[in-house]
Amino acid sequence: MKKIILFVSIAFLLLTAACGQGEAQGEGDSDSSEEKVIKVGAVPDGFPHTFQEDGELVGFNVDIFHAIFDDIGYEVEWVLTEWDGVLANLQSGKVDTAINFAATPERGEAYDFTDPYYHSKAVVATSSEDPKIESLDDLAGKELVSILGTNFENVLKENYPEEDFELVIYESADVAYTDINTGKVDGFIYGREQLMAQISQRNIPLQIVDEPFGNQPVALPFQKTEENQELIEEINQSIEKLKKDGTFSEISLKWFDVDFLAEEQ
Repeated sequence: MKKIILFVSIAFLLLTAACGQGEAQGEGDSDSSEEKVIKVGAVPDGFPHTFQEDGELVGFNVDIFHAIFDDIGYEVEWVLTEWDGVLANLQSGKVDTAINFAATPERGEAYDFTDPYYHSKAVVATSSEDPKIESLDDLAGKELVSILGTNFENVLKENYPEEDFELVIYESADVAYTDINTGKVDGFIYGREQLMAQISQRNIPLQIVDEPFGNQPVALPFQKTEENQELIEEINQSIEKLKKDGTFSEISLKWFDVDFLAEEQ
């Protein structure tokens, strides 16, 4: 009888210890599951917004996104592809959001957006070796390059509906720079910020023709879910805070020597 009682007691102790270990492991799993990670689609060569330097992703949008998600307690996981891959990953849910995304009404049918963190304008650039082109009127009937998946050709049509530009769609901005300089195409419609940085910091031999046009709000896109709505509200609070405390202005000055937020005030 004593042996039976001893065996039951030992079995009870072993069971209690196993339960304690299970609870400890469960607590550890709970802690790890609480780590908040946001997957962000970006291009690896989108100077000055996202590009790689010494094996690290840097740029204007990189600084903006880290500021926002550090503020609300998320770790950013970058998913790097070409721009058409960014769009495909966002649509399929392989990433949560994406960088440098114009919040257009058409895109609003598929995605919900945060408040904009800045407003982008479009410009047309030509070869600096072609002094004959002084305005967009001089490019009427000529070939202008736009990049696949961007919205700049629509901005051009909206602002210059009567001009007869011949638009050619490229997959890479680098190829566009080369073809403009060799005279294969006549101009390049792209973001003011990207072209200003390329010309001033990388000595790309282009010139900006005429004034910037269009006013595209740039925001974080998310698929339309209730969970994402809560995250969008949290991000909006952070964007408002980081604008007011000067963080975004500092980032803009760092990359462009211009505070683009001052234009919105």
